[in-house]
Formats: sequence, structure tokens, C-alpha cells
Amino acid sequence: MYMTATAHALVGGTIAAALPGNPSLAITLCAISHPILDMIPHWDFGIGWKKKNKILLFLQAFGDLAFGVIVTFLIFGRMVDPFYLFLCILISESWDILQMPYLLWGWKYPFSFFYEFGHNTNSRASLPWGIITQVASVGGIALALRTLPVH
Repeated sequence: MYMTATAHALVGGTIAAALPGNPSLAITLCAISHPILDMIPHWDFGIGWKKKNKILLFLQAFGDLAFGVIVTFLIFGRMVDPFYLFLCILISESWDILQMPYLLWGWKYPFSFFYEFGHNTNSRASLPWGIITQVASVGGIALALRTLPVH
């Protein structure tokens, strides 16, 4: 849980909308977008996760994920096949989803790999700058993908 799930969902939705006829490229881009976005300094609910109550951590993560999925469907739901959109969102979120069993229950294999990778590539920023960088990142990606000639 490094960049907010909402940011990852929006990027997944943007990729799905930009590449409706090329699911193999879109799914690949969704998968690699996650660690790339996590390298940009940002804030999220996972900061300080070791000191948080596991129920609070789960509720914050789930709330962020649900909010991101709902907002992404509101923006892109009429433009993109719903199953395809959901798949792109799921793939863009998968790095964080695969960390949750480790964070919540201490299940190491294979979940600790995703935590360790994210921990080593994550770049943090405090509020409000950490949210500003996310808005700028998601907006920049949306603008860049919108200009692609492959719609």
C-alpha cells in the first residue's frame, strides 16, 4: 500500500480507456504502472502500518480501494467494457493486494516478496505534497495516454 489505491485504479482505468482494442498491451502497462508510480514521492494510508491496528489498516486500505474503483467506474464505465475495466483496475492494484496477507496476517510466501519489492522502490512524501504528486502523476499519465494515436 504505497501510492493510494485510488491513484492506481485511476491509472488502470485510464490505460483501459486509452487501449480498448489492445488488452495485452493494456494489462502489461497496468502491471508495470504500479511499481513505477510507487517510485514517485507520495503519501498514502500504509505509511506507519506497523504501528496501526490491523483492523484500522484493513478498513483504510479497503476504503481507499473501494473509493478508487467506484470513481474509476464513474469516469470510465461508459467508455470501456466493464469486465475489461475491472481487470485493468485489478491488475493495476495487484501489487498492493498481494501485500495484504503479509501485512495483516504475517503470511510470508509469496506475499513478503511484494512487500519487500514495494518497500525498496517506494518513495514517500508528507501531506499535502504527497497527494499533490499523486494528482500530478495521474493527471500527467491521463494527458499522455489521451494523446496516443492508438485509441
